[in-house]
Amino acid sequence: MLDLNIFDKLKRGPQVVVLKDAAVIAGFAGIGSGDKVVEAGSGSGFLSIYLANAVGKDGKVYSYEWREDFHKLAAKNVAKVGMEAIVELKQKSIFDGIEEENVDAVILDLADSEKAVPHAFNALREGGVLVGFHPNVEQIKKFTDACKAAGFSESKVIETIVRDWLIRDRGSRPANTGLMHTGFLSFTVKPALKPMV
Repeated sequence: MLDLNIFDKLKRGPQVVVLKDAAVIAGFAGIGSGDKVVEAGSGSGFLSIYLANAVGKDGKVYSYEWREDFHKLAAKNVAKVGMEAIVELKQKSIFDGIEEENVDAVILDLADSEKAVPHAFNALREGGVLVGFHPNVEQIKKFTDACKAAGFSESKVIETIVRDWLIRDRGSRPANTGLMHTGFLSFTVKPALKPMV
């Protein structure tokens, strides 16, 4: 089992997917032991590491990152936690295609992610889940429109907010601060093909 405190010891480069979002991604996408997952971009590798823990030694995470500096940083972080056998880091743009087939989930956390939606559709198994992580509403609209055009179904968009509470003898209340908006999560499913009659 992964020590979640390890994330405090890893080096950060670009903005990372934080635990509150990583857990919701894994939960809503149904990612578990033995699954094959594709993600882009790798960034600092935090989501890759979280997903590797979720899929376990029988699963695989394929992480695409076109920037050399981010690719190297993600590789160092993945090695630091000993997940190199589960995470395959690729210095490649996902916009050029996804090499893997029949994967259980594809997670896109990069600008212009709507351009990778057709590649995700082709890589996913029937019933596989595509997840988009977007910092603003305008990106969600482009992404969901691209998902509809590609043939995805069952779209859902959520936001995860974590608010701490102060528990005191004289009364309990929400804390004044919390980990509020980090991004919107979009989930959509590749439908099963209808049999020919």
